[in-house]
Amino acid sequence: MPRPHDRPAALAALVNALVVWLLPVAVIGTLAAVVPDYTNGGTRVVGVDPDRAAVLSRKLQFIVAYFAGVAPFAMAAAWRTFVHATRWLDTGAPGGRGILEAALCGFAGTVVVFLPGILTRPLQAPPYVLAYGGLTAAIGLVLGLVLWTTATITLRLYVRGLTPTPREV
Repeated sequence: MPRPHDRPAALAALVNALVVWLLPVAVIGTLAAVVPDYTNGGTRVVGVDPDRAAVLSRKLQFIVAYFAGVAPFAMAAAWRTFVHATRWLDTGAPGGRGILEAALCGFAGTVVVFLPGILTRPLQAPPYVLAYGGLTAAIGLVLGLVLWTTATITLRLYVRGLTPTPREV
């Protein structure tokens, strides 16, 4: 039988999975809106592509590849959010360890990407792993703070909705 605290934890996990899936799209959209486009000298050609099916197919393949590529990170964020949210609801633990786990996940992703280079040139790999690993760990730390904030807001709103106010009693 599920515990009564599992519902808010599952909701926080779902919210954080959506944040991980949609945050890159939001960043790219913001950059596209802010950064000027100088690729074609300021002229804009408007026309109809004769092969719309091929263009639509490429766009659909990109969307599927994007969601498939981000899915493992979104599911990991959802799983860890569920664990930390359940712990917070049961014991009151603040969940700061989840922020560090996000930073470690960023660093581990870099190590996985650089693993062939680490194995073939072990003496040349450390500067690259440390530089890029530090960058991805910092990005993971920021993302961990964002996820912690969204989970905290979601849990507090959900728990507040379950708790009657003095006027309702």
